[in-house]
Amino acid sequence: MGIPISILGKLGLPGVDSLSTDQVYTKYFGDKNIKNFDNFHEAFIALCNDFNAIMPGKHYKLTASRKEIKEFYDHKWSKIPENSESPEKQKTRKEVLVEFMKKYAEEYKTSSTAMVWVGATAPGAAVLLKKSGEKVPQVKKLRMDLVPNVVFVPTLTILSLIAVRMLHVTKTSRTTS
Repeated sequence: MGIPISILGKLGLPGVDSLSTDQVYTKYFGDKNIKNFDNFHEAFIALCNDFNAIMPGKHYKLTASRKEIKEFYDHKWSKIPENSESPEKQKTRKEVLVEFMKKYAEEYKTSSTAMVWVGATAPGAAVLLKKSGEKVPQVKKLRMDLVPNVVFVPTLTILSLIAVRMLHVTKTSRTTS
């Protein structure tokens, strides 16, 4: 769905180290008054969540634990002065954060086997549900017989695939945060 960032860089388009990182960094870390780890952690999580919400196509998950983020904050982030320009030996906070993100952010992969199983079984299950709606009194109240099969089966299949995707996303987000 999306073009990998490495291809964009080869085409001469801005990549991760471009001006856009200045704008993103300023929005989440530059304008905030970050004096302790809790403030940093809130800004960092907001950055990760908004990045996935805004970016089309590929999504990324953070593999770093809270302990690793705290170590990064204590040993690297807080050691760099807040408004430091980049002398030859010292990196800015933005450069250190970009390196950390490159190290711990990996592409989010959907469980393709679950998607295939649901995609293969959902149409049959939709037909069975509709037929059972004719005989089971509790399901008969839903009046599924009024919806044509041409609409009901694809709609239920797509909703099932969305549900599998959402379950996988919530499971992944619980393990990374």
